[in-house]
Amino acid sequence: MPTQSDITHLLRRTEFVARPARVTALMAKPSLAAAVADILAVPTNPGTATISPDTEAAKGSQLVAYWLDRMAFGPKPMQEHMALFWHGHFCSSQKKVVYAAPMHDQIDLFRRNGLSDFGTLTKRIAVQPAMLRYLDNAKNKATSPNQNFARELMELFVLGVGNYSEADVEASTLAWSGHALDTSAPGRMTYLWRADWHNGNPKQFLGRTINTGTNATRHAFDTIDVMLGNGIVPANAKTAANRGRATRQVAADFISRKLWAEFAGTSPPAAVIAAMRATALATNFSIKPWVTTMLTRPEFYAADVKVGLVRSPVAYAVALLAATGQHGDAVSTRHLQAAGQRPLYPPDVSGWKTNRYWVNAGAMAARAAIATAVSTRAQLGYWNGDGLIHLAGGTLSHTEVTRTYADRPADLVRRILSLMHVKVAAPTFTALVNYATAITPPERNQLVRLILTCPDMHLA
Repeated sequence: MPTQSDITHLLRRTEFVARPARVTALMAKPSLAAAVADILAVPTNPGTATISPDTEAAKGSQLVAYWLDRMAFGPKPMQEHMALFWHGHFCSSQKKVVYAAPMHDQIDLFRRNGLSDFGTLTKRIAVQPAMLRYLDNAKNKATSPNQNFARELMELFVLGVGNYSEADVEASTLAWSGHALDTSAPGRMTYLWRADWHNGNPKQFLGRTINTGTNATRHAFDTIDVMLGNGIVPANAKTAANRGRATRQVAADFISRKLWAEFAGTSPPAAVIAAMRATALATNFSIKPWVTTMLTRPEFYAADVKVGLVRSPVAYAVALLAATGQHGDAVSTRHLQAAGQRPLYPPDVSGWKTNRYWVNAGAMAARAAIATAVSTRAQLGYWNGDGLIHLAGGTLSHTEVTRTYADRPADLVRRILSLMHVKVAAPTFTALVNYATAITPPERNQLVRLILTCPDMHLA
């Protein structure tokens, strides 16, 4: 049977937090592999947000609030975590897309297909309206090529920097010509095939001939099939170590490293990347077994990995919501932006970085603002309403804080931590007790906010 330490670590990394009920359920599994299988058993239809009429920016904020709720309280948070990962990989931004509807559709695409197979996901996202607008492929014509999407498809989405030639960029750009947008409906964009914009001539791409089929609408997908199939890194590619190597191996390594960075946070051991690559290649880039290999490797449960990852701003916000039982609209997208990660608004096409990237003075101040907002929401009626602090595991009354535990500050800290389903290290507990001892009983409701900002809450 798996250990509680391993299950807690696994849940914090996949489902954002280790909910007590989930720990109990997975501890009953016969093996760690069975626990991983349970986490990855996600529904095919996870539902979708209902967005009220408003400005486009406000609609985006509604979507973010819904998504945070699903991350914090949904039945299978790993489904949302994988969607968040792909949102940071296949980037689009509402800042350029403008409309919330195509961004909504894109997030739902990731939520439904985040554990499907990489090739199919890549093809679907490539012709999704938000992506067509964001990377300008909707403007790509045979007579006026736009290389933006074709280049990023190889460099940031599939192969990584330096594993192709400029001739490959040019060939791919022409293969992707003709995939346009119909923007005639207010507030929406729909896919539109423009045969008159397409270059359908056969082309050489990564050592293979593409665009020989009669269905011109499928020509662009030849590029993805080659990258994940029989392509070869050209001899003049910038990354000398990969010259002559099969592109499918390069792609498997590239995505494996990104997955490890997201869920483990440390430098990936060579043996782990080799194992993940082998699974990706053996399953034709099926994502679920690929992730399963990562999550069942002993290296994933090593001591340095268990303490080696700072929560992203979104993951941090989700942890606060899960601890207090508050909903996603308690988290301001303005604060998430200041902390460095506002969903729907990645900083650029390369997405968000991970781990130490999140730690700086400005970002930590923004996290404190998120904690203050969530703590305030949890205590709205504490002084002039129901007299309660509302937390994930129940309520704590004004009488309990100021009288029952007046002479027992350590017990009050334990009670609040228990209601929040939060465990902290011994030094943190001591600091909390010292704080509670130093202030008057009526002020001790501030322990909630202090717990939400303690170092333990910032680690995944």
